[in-house]
Amino acid sequence: MRKKLLFPVLSIIVIILLGFLTLDRHQVGEEVTSNSYQENKIDLLTVSVEELIGLPGIGPAKAQAIINYRQEKGFREIEDIMNVSGIGEKTFSNIKDYIYLSEVIYEIVDNKININEASSEELESLPGIGKVSAQKIIEYRAIKRINSLDDLKKIGIPYSTIEKMEGKIVF
Repeated sequence: MRKKLLFPVLSIIVIILLGFLTLDRHQVGEEVTSNSYQENKIDLLTVSVEELIGLPGIGPAKAQAIINYRQEKGFREIEDIMNVSGIGEKTFSNIKDYIYLSEVIYEIVDNKININEASSEELESLPGIGKVSAQKIIEYRAIKRINSLDDLKKIGIPYSTIEKMEGKIVF
């Protein structure tokens, strides 16, 4: 009779032990996953489109919109992400635990000098423009508005200097 009871009792014990082992592994796996995800928060200042797509509720279009916003305006705090089209409070609450800002960098996006309004000092800050060239520009624009790089050639600014100023001035 003992032999008949031994197999069913051992089977029950094995099933119970397997249940506990499976439960323990599942719980440990969840802890590791959530901890590693928290440790791998993404920095809004350096994140790529691919990394953003991994966030809850962020698809390719929203990810690109976030990158565009970062390039155009920048982020001062993580809540600024709600200024991105398509990201409201609900999406923000879903992703806020997965994002951070490493440091705030303020960058002047458009630091071009308006050649028709700049002071002598501002003109002299341009590459290759000294006091004499700055004075030529000021005297010319008093008579006629400068509309192009060709106008700078007419004033007598060397072509090599004009090349250095490209992208740094507006008319």
